[in-house]
Amino acid sequence: MIEDLALSPGTRYRIVAPNGAVVRAGVASDSRQLHHLPSGVLVVCAERGRDVGGRQCVRIASPAGWVNADALGPVPAVVKATLDYDTFTARHWQVSPGDHYGLEFPIDLAGLREAGPAFLTAAFRASGALSADNRVTQIVSLNKLDIRGASENGLLTLAYARDEPGLQTHLFVKFPPADAHHKYGLLRLSDGEIRMARLSRERQLPVTVSRYYFGDHSSHTGNYILITERVPFGVGTVEPAYRKGYDHEVPCVEEHYAVLTRNLARLVAAHKRGDLGHDLEEIFPFAAAARDFEPIAHPEPALDRLIDFIGRVAPHLFAPEVTRPQFLARWREDVLFGLEHKDAVLAYLLSDVDYTGLCHINLNVDNAWFWRDEGGQLHAGLLDWGGAGQASLAQALSGMMMMPEPEKHIELVNRMIDLFIEECSAQGGPSLDRAELHFQYKASVYSTAIFMFITILSEALKDFPEDYFTSMEHRMDPRLLEGGFYSAIVWIDNMLREWLDPLTPGEACRRIVAVCRLFPVVA
Repeated sequence: MIEDLALSPGTRYRIVAPNGAVVRAGVASDSRQLHHLPSGVLVVCAERGRDVGGRQCVRIASPAGWVNADALGPVPAVVKATLDYDTFTARHWQVSPGDHYGLEFPIDLAGLREAGPAFLTAAFRASGALSADNRVTQIVSLNKLDIRGASENGLLTLAYARDEPGLQTHLFVKFPPADAHHKYGLLRLSDGEIRMARLSRERQLPVTVSRYYFGDHSSHTGNYILITERVPFGVGTVEPAYRKGYDHEVPCVEEHYAVLTRNLARLVAAHKRGDLGHDLEEIFPFAAAARDFEPIAHPEPALDRLIDFIGRVAPHLFAPEVTRPQFLARWREDVLFGLEHKDAVLAYLLSDVDYTGLCHINLNVDNAWFWRDEGGQLHAGLLDWGGAGQASLAQALSGMMMMPEPEKHIELVNRMIDLFIEECSAQGGPSLDRAELHFQYKASVYSTAIFMFITILSEALKDFPEDYFTSMEHRMDPRLLEGGFYSAIVWIDNMLREWLDPLTPGEACRRIVAVCRLFPVVA
């Protein structure tokens, strides 16, 4: 039995009662029974209370409902196993067995070509994508997909010994990037994506994903492989692939964000209802996917470089209000304060379990495919699940709303917050307070955007001479659109505009810090 003082929201417990635990709709012992959880299931405390007899009860996050505290036992905190940089660089070219299937897998396109049909046959049989009496007979083609991104991608065409219902020949394959530094920076993202892809084969998800063929991750090396069906972008009713930050190229873009928002809400609600399995806490531990970053030592030079760019070099690329010295001075002060207190902000975002859930943490328009049905209704399939897992809903939303057109940004953010709350409730998820979710959204931009401005975008400015930007008249200059920094300009402008609202991210952060002692950091 858990002692009263050991019960706290965000803490994980295990069902230890020999006969399991009944999950009820309310605290009262005669409340409607919703679920019966077998012994051994992991749960997360969302709220604690007592029934009319004074017995301790716990409201759990998933499947949502109340259980008796005497059915729960403590579990050790989740230990996030990570490779230090030196160990990683010594191992990342090694081929090693995957954590799930135990098969050695290739780590790049050249390795896959060399491994050939024998590996693919073994891999597809292990995942269940291929019958035991069938085999891959030939790699017909394997071509690198030359697009800028966080992975090495290829288009794979196969031949099989015989056809099977639903077995596809045109596939997509994904590996980590070849550059060691870039690869190391993305280590935390790969395992969640592979787990989510595998879950899609084992369970009925409330969202559409590309069909899974094989995927595995090696915690020893940090490498991974993922093979799925190939999305036919631009073919038939499927819309062409969109680019992150180029929302002006997306017709009816507000409708596209609405579809993505509804999908995110449906996923969260299914998790909270318990529809994705009682073992989901084992697969995706609570808060393990929350977006965090290492403390930035001496961020001032990088921040000042960015501010100089906004205020002096290229003010014509941003909203006039955000380029003024007084505004940028206040923004600088808020950014430094937020970076200093980033742990308190993250603790707050995880302190109310109802504002967390199983999320796609980077659901931009480039990480989905879209099509319309015969009635003209827009639908979406979700791609690129890097970092998937239980995270702050506010972080997931701010990750999704990074790069709309700046003139539409604030209005669109507000509409999507409203839509997410509406859809989540309609799908049986928690009823969320609009003001609270908006407050958390504002605070979350430190972990989803600001730290990247300091560590990545500010450094990237060194690759461009000042006259490259000063010679442009506006954001839609063809050189900027084609030169690789357009999306960054959009993202910076959008985040600066967040400081034009009555509630700014800086104000949200300061309010959190003022009461942070009430919200201990979740292990």
